[in-house]
Amino acid sequence: MEIKSGYKNEIAVKRNKLNFTAIDFETANYDRTSACQIGIVVVENSEIIKTYSSYIKPSPNFFVPFFTELHNIDAKKVSNFPLFDELWCEISEYFTSSDMLVAHNAIFDMNVLMACCEKYGIDYKLPASFCTCQASRRYLPYLANHKLSTVCKHYGIELNHHEALSDARAAALIALKFLGE
Repeated sequence: MEIKSGYKNEIAVKRNKLNFTAIDFETANYDRTSACQIGIVVVENSEIIKTYSSYIKPSPNFFVPFFTELHNIDAKKVSNFPLFDELWCEISEYFTSSDMLVAHNAIFDMNVLMACCEKYGIDYKLPASFCTCQASRRYLPYLANHKLSTVCKHYGIELNHHEALSDARAAALIALKFLGE
């Protein structure tokens, strides 16, 4: 299932209070169902009000060395953590109560979310999404590139890149810059 992200809800968001959930997934391998960490940041009235992070035992449970080098997560680190379907009971409220999901490179994160839901038979309808990577291409065309680290540096946002909660927090703060202006 391919998820497309766009700007169709941008005007409506600007007219209302900014309420959204920013997410980030790290994966163990090239399979979209191999989520091994999730970061969630809830924004209400343009303020971060709640954060959540957890490791996830991926399925399939194998780690590509390149991925482990990026995020420093391996099979041993996640061995005592739940599979996505077991974690869903704990995190579903963050998703079902949100009218919009935000992520940097949102297509990737939305595809991971939907692939994990589909794998475990979780009935979840994806709300509107906002991609801070696409938005940075539109609003910051002069940047050398539109990687999360580059956009964070531009705005002076602290980032521990490839740590899911830090990436989700950064996406939330970038979204507030773009949508709040």
